[in-house]
Amino acid sequence: MNRFTFGKICRFFFHLHYDVQVTGEEVLRDGAVHLVLPNHTAYVDPLILFSEEWWLPIRPMTDELFMRHWLYGRILRMADAIEVPDLQKSAMSREEGVAAAANLSRIAIDSLAQGKEICFYPSGHVKTVDREVIGNRRMAYEVCKELPEGVKVILCRMRGLETSRWSKLKPKKWKWRRTVTLHFEDHTDDVRRWAQTMDKRAFNEQLESWYNNV
Repeated sequence: MNRFTFGKICRFFFHLHYDVQVTGEEVLRDGAVHLVLPNHTAYVDPLILFSEEWWLPIRPMTDELFMRHWLYGRILRMADAIEVPDLQKSAMSREEGVAAAANLSRIAIDSLAQGKEICFYPSGHVKTVDREVIGNRRMAYEVCKELPEGVKVILCRMRGLETSRWSKLKPKKWKWRRTVTLHFEDHTDDVRRWAQTMDKRAFNEQLESWYNNV
């Protein structure tokens, strides 16, 4: 089984439980190379995004814990995922952590320059409060600061899973049918400008503002 077949199968099963509504998908169908930056509301976000855009060869960047799982690891390797070390739980020094983070940014930049579609979460974690918080994370800022020519940056805002069983937020009453929305927008010019004229924290605040816009 290849990644495209697997994506279509996942989409079928997700639609049995979720009413998935996608808007702005046309920005991914322009033939360009894309860097997709979604917000992270729940653990199942990546699979829903992957299954809805099964036709797009997105290369996800994912935590090492999932790459080592007997099932998730198989799926992620099928998608040619890039393994991301858990810098917070690692025993490496602060200097080594900074170097490792910089290396990840370089891998993403080089992959985009080679024409590979990349997807990663700027926050780096599933949200634990009722809004997206990127804080002091640096990867999105660094990649957008050196964005290869011709690459488009697509922001993805997902809604509907915040209080589901897959969320870290306190769940509300269980629902068999739940509406999940994915909205895509091309913000290439914006993120290039933000990365060139702002510091890391201000850049992240711009992303947070877009993700938290109701």
